[in-house]
Amino acid sequence: MRQGRLYGADEGRRRAARRSLVAGIALLSVLFTAGAARPDAHHTRRIQPSLTRESDWRDVATVLGHKGVLVDRRAYGIGFPRADLDVVSKGYHVKAIGSFVSFIRYPDQQTMMMGELAVTEREVRKVLDVLNAHGISQTSLHKHLPTHSPALWWVHFHAMGTKPLNMARGLRAALDATGTPAVSGTPRKVALGLDQPAVDKALGARGRAQGRVYKVTFARRETVADHGRVLPRMTGATTALIFQPVGDGKVLLNGDIAVVAKEAPATMKALRHGGVDIISFHSHMLTDEPRLFFLHLWAVGDPVRIAKNLRSAIRHTNAAATATTS
Repeated sequence: MRQGRLYGADEGRRRAARRSLVAGIALLSVLFTAGAARPDAHHTRRIQPSLTRESDWRDVATVLGHKGVLVDRRAYGIGFPRADLDVVSKGYHVKAIGSFVSFIRYPDQQTMMMGELAVTEREVRKVLDVLNAHGISQTSLHKHLPTHSPALWWVHFHAMGTKPLNMARGLRAALDATGTPAVSGTPRKVALGLDQPAVDKALGARGRAQGRVYKVTFARRETVADHGRVLPRMTGATTALIFQPVGDGKVLLNGDIAVVAKEAPATMKALRHGGVDIISFHSHMLTDEPRLFFLHLWAVGDPVRIAKNLRSAIRHTNAAATATTS
């Protein structure tokens, strides 16, 4: 009888232990589920960009030695053409080679600086060191062109802080480590020898002549953020297509298409089906939401045929045609 009572007591303790274990597992499940929901809550806390005026960026332009363009009162962009370089790729002299930077201000007085530098193989190490010395992060390093001379790299960079002039000085130091010339103003208009309306119709978008090239852009439809901050439309998440007439009714195409992961396979397949070469496939940012990848392109041939092939690829992406502003 005593043995039976001991057995019953042991069994009761085991049942109590099992109930505690089940309750613990249920609690952990609730905690993990709550943790998984946090990213959605984080999205609601994304910081929107502030509205600014041209005069707000006057000192930045002075430091960098080049006046920029304020787009939609939210992003101040400045271009730095590499007019010092004669870049030849597969026998073609490639125009529109250059660096670019955008400045975006937020309500907490933080300013984001992001962009890319076009640098030669001989310049790249020094540029990386200068950026690091000034607290400017590098977010990607890659090439845009097939076999070419001089060999070029594109360095994507990012910085955040309350002192945009300090960031501008750091970028100016990086530019000074290259042969980038001091130029200002917009590219001089020239006769392109390109049936622009025909290209627009084939591509389903309207572009704009910029110097010796014709540029067509598409912006992602969804809200894109980096470091928890909303990027103004056309900043950091743009499909940019550049048509450069090269004679005999042909154009040289370069540029890139922005995709999310699920769009990449179909977009790449459509590009190759249309005879467009993919030179690079990579990301430009480190913390972007949604995560974006960029397909850098190359093709030479009839501009309308190329435009039609590009349209068949871009239809796989969540992008909309927009007026070219930079």
